[in-house]
Amino acid sequence: MAGMAILYPGLHNDAVKKRHVRWAQTLVDAGFSFDLLVDKGREETAALIREALDTPGGQPDSTGARSDTPGAQPDSAAPTGFALEPQDTGLVVRDASGTLAGALVLTAVSYDNGTALFVRALATAPGFRSRGIATVLLGLAPQVLGQAGLPTRALLTGAAPEALAGFVHRAGFVVLENGDEPPFTFGGIEDELLASSATIPGDRCWFFKEVA
Repeated sequence: MAGMAILYPGLHNDAVKKRHVRWAQTLVDAGFSFDLLVDKGREETAALIREALDTPGGQPDSTGARSDTPGAQPDSAAPTGFALEPQDTGLVVRDASGTLAGALVLTAVSYDNGTALFVRALATAPGFRSRGIATVLLGLAPQVLGQAGLPTRALLTGAAPEALAGFVHRAGFVVLENGDEPPFTFGGIEDELLASSATIPGDRCWFFKEVA
């Protein structure tokens, strides 16, 4: 990793997993359910992400970040045109009444060492923040691999605004400094992935970790 400007190193996986399991169990006990993103929920999911991006600041989540929406920049206007692509997959979380509370949108791409899951968007509805939903969604991301028939080991990566670098770090990721390039490539489609994801140009800290 020589030459990379690392803002936060990765955390020990056991500590991250214990916290993830604790928050996930609390949510499940409260009636929340986590499911794969399916066709009939795609536009509802995209609308949730657009709403989250248009909500400046948000509330501090249980990690202490300003918002648990890594696609959003807290104090400036965010893009409102986010749409799901045909190749996207992901996870959604609903409360006991069936209301959509959060979503993780991923797209699988090939990179130097195999398969990568690129986080195109991660959002929690404003009324459901501060409960660890975004962290649990990130922790469940590897389950998408098996369900989608992909190899069960992959690189999970994306880009978040610097204000949310601490949140991503506490979810177990290595986080690079704003503007630093990651030590891997996606066959030259990096710019395309970033342009279509819920990120703000000029405020992007790459984050990544191996998942299995």
